[in-house]
Amino acid sequence: MKQIIDIVLNLTVVADMIYFTIMSFKKDGEWSLKNGKRPLKFFTFLSNVLLAAASLLIIIFPQSLAAGVIKYTATAGVSVTMITVLVFLGPALGYKKVLTGRELWMHLINPLIALITYLFTEDIGFPFWYSLFGMLPVVLYAIMYYYKVMAAKDDKKWDDFYGFNKGGKWYLAAVIMFAGTFAICMALYFAGGII
Repeated sequence: MKQIIDIVLNLTVVADMIYFTIMSFKKDGEWSLKNGKRPLKFFTFLSNVLLAAASLLIIIFPQSLAAGVIKYTATAGVSVTMITVLVFLGPALGYKKVLTGRELWMHLINPLIALITYLFTEDIGFPFWYSLFGMLPVVLYAIMYYYKVMAAKDDKKWDDFYGFNKGGKWYLAAVIMFAGTFAICMALYFAGGII
């Protein structure tokens, strides 16, 4: 029964992310490959795509250490998304904006599915130092975000849409994000061993 629940929940993530990825190529009723590039700059979208890939891998290779570590890494990534939305972006932008439609799925439902499957329906055991892989999505995205907001040429630059460089305080945001991600990784690792 546990395995069936796990497959159904993981397939839900795969299916909704296939749908949201296809729909990302549509804007104002127009389909275009260029439209599909828009969500690629958002950590939420990227972490959910990673989760969908990890969910598919864990269905196909449920006993694989590599699939388990990738699922753990993706779970850490979407957990960062969920907590950032609930604690920072929700109060700043309004919960209605960040928890409606596809944002509800990517900011809350998929992260909750990831946590439920990782903690209760999957037996993923790995050495402690593998827990640091959970930091990878945030570290890699932070490098890209810093470059695109701070260092890129004007025509390639992004707006600071997350507000992490407000008042030039990007370093403070980086410390908070890295420390928070590390705490999430440790909580996931130790909770996964207990539950």
